[in-house]
Parts: sequence; C-alpha cells; structure tokens
Amino acid sequence: MIYSKLILHNTNWKKLLNSFNNNRLAHAMLFHGPEGSGKEGHALELAGLLNCNSADKKQACGKCSSCKKIKSFQHENINIVLPLPRKNIKTNRDSISKVFDGPLLKEYLEMINAKQKDPYYKIQISGANTILINSIRDLKNSSALSVLNNEKRIILIFQAEKLCVPSAEAANALLKFLEEPPKNTFFILISSKPNMILDTIHSRCQKLYFPPISNDNLITKLIENGEKRTQAKIISRISSGNMNLAKKLIYNSNSIIENLNLLIQACFNKDPLQWMKLIDIISRMKNKDKHKMEQIFQCLILFFRDILYFSSSNSNEEIIFTNKKEIITKISKTYLNTDWQLCINYIEDTQEYILRNGYVSIHIICMFLNIQKTMKKNNTKSFNLNDWII
Repeated sequence: MIYSKLILHNTNWKKLLNSFNNNRLAHAMLFHGPEGSGKEGHALELAGLLNCNSADKKQACGKCSSCKKIKSFQHENINIVLPLPRKNIKTNRDSISKVFDGPLLKEYLEMINAKQKDPYYKIQISGANTILINSIRDLKNSSALSVLNNEKRIILIFQAEKLCVPSAEAANALLKFLEEPPKNTFFILISSKPNMILDTIHSRCQKLYFPPISNDNLITKLIENGEKRTQAKIISRISSGNMNLAKKLIYNSNSIIENLNLLIQACFNKDPLQWMKLIDIISRMKNKDKHKMEQIFQCLILFFRDILYFSSSNSNEEIIFTNKKEIITKISKTYLNTDWQLCINYIEDTQEYILRNGYVSIHIICMFLNIQKTMKKNNTKSFNLNDWII
C-alpha cells in the first residue's frame, strides 16, 4: 500500500478492485463522505494501483519507483487540483504556477510533506476558497501530452465542491473535460459536500460513499499510535469517526480535559467567580477557536450521558469516561430522580445558542442554573463538592 496508516474501507476497495481487474474502472469517480473518513487516502491508493510496476491485482506494492513517486507527490502522471488563492493571478489565462511565490510555496511544500506521512491530513492553503479555472486549463494543457507505455494519468481533485465557489466557472470547464476524457486518464473527485457539485458532473461520475470510521477501528488505530485505551475511547466518541478531528483532539487533549473539569465543577457549584472564569474561557474560544469550544461542549454532553446511563442501568460497563467512574457513581446516587436527559438538552441548547452568536454569559449562567434546578428537584440529599475530586 501507499499508506500503511490508512484504514481501508473493504467494501469500497473491493468494488474498485473488481472494476480494475475487469478493465471496467470508470473514467470519472466521486469519492464522497464526511471529513476524516479517508477519501483522499483511498484516491491515492487507487492512483498507486493504476501505475504500480508490480501490482498484485489487490493493492499497490508501495515499494516500486512509481509508488514511491506517488507517495512523495512527484509522479509525472498524477495531477492534484485543490483550492488556491488568486495571488498574482491577473487573468483566467495565467498559469497556476504564478500562485506559488516564496512564502506560499514553502507553506504548500510543508503540507505536502505532512500528507506524505498521513493520509488523513487535510491540505488547506491560507486564503484558498475556490478552485481556480486556471487549474483546469493547466490540466488540459498537461493532458495533451501523451503518457508512456500505456501508463495511466490520474487527476485528483481535492475539495471538489470548491469548483462551484463562488461561481461554477471552474466546474463548467471541468465538465467539458469530462465529456471527452483523454485516453488512459482517470478523474477522481473528492468531496465532503457533494451537494454543492453540479448535477451534470454528478451524472458523469461513479459515486462511492465513505462513511465515518467505526469507533472500534478508530480506537484500535489510536491505541496503535500510543494512546491509552481510556483516552482513545473518549476521543473516538467525540470525533464521530473523523480521524483528522481525532488527531487534533489528541494534540489539544490536556487543555480540553482541564477545561472540561472546570465545566463539570461549575455545574455543581454556585460560586459566581468560578462561573465567570468559565464564561471568560468560553468567550475566548468562541472568538478564536469555535471547533475547540464545540469539542469541550461535546465532552460535557458525553459526561452527562455517562451519568444518565449509570443512573438507569446501575452499570459502568459502557461508561466513556472510565477515569471518572467514582465521580459518576457519587453524583448518580446523590442526585436521585434527576432528569439527566433534560440536563443534556440544556447543554446542547446552550452550545447551539452560542454558535448562533448568542450572548455567552447569559446562556452559560442559564445553563448552570437550569442544570442545578433540575438536580435539586425531588432530591433530599445534599451534595458536597469536597466529597469528590476531578
């Protein structure tokens, strides 16, 4: 294989192999599915198989000169199209090479180097919001050159939905290309938002859906990369099958857990100073890193779901936060008859309101008050925060 770290989607790969071995591989394909599901990695694996010097009809060898050039993004028959900034591009006739001045070229090469090591790494160039028509025209010029020894040319279009942003100019240029594809040329469009792609392009592509990576596969891969099982289990649930997000969570895990602990304590605490501290943290995240804010809210939701599960089953077998079993047990047995699902609803609503630009302090305070009101209802036992330590 080109990528040893790729979690192969066996069903889709078998379909591609069957078409490849029977010489019925579509000349245009659309690999679609959620972020971090391995679409780009599978596209590069197929490109490797098509040009491998010693393919065993099941996968690329990963060792021949062709495979090595594909993995290093230096293969002469592999063209990659992706969103680029319009820097230095004055007209639609300018070569795309004008985009890459010194700083941008360095940024691009660093991203290519990261992609060589990680099939799930997403190349996202600063200021790049669209696939330029210049890229499609450069493709047409390069495709006019014949390939040697019946080799295959593969055109990979990353973030293919950006063909239609802000206009469909590049998409229409590609459509004309797809209508009369050059000999031995294969197009693989990769997108997490296929609904944004023109229907006329859809109709010319064989479509393969790549679902989120399963929790079991994600946990296994994270453990192989050195994560502890408890941490891997939590990360897999938060990332919802998105390997890219899972890696970011690992990188930010310490700060996420620290802020989660503060949030949990605030849910059981009426200290206004602690509430204001949380409001300040969430406000800064909202302005600088909304994704990280969403991750922390998701962790809080999963924690309360653990409480809900234990309260209803009196079992901790399916608890995600296994490192907090004692805390979850104490909370469940102290706050009897609490509607934990209602508490979860309050957290989900608060996150949604904040993402809609709601006033952070009001929504956070309302969330804490509503959760504490729900826990107090029909309960007679008092709960002392000194009884447990997060």
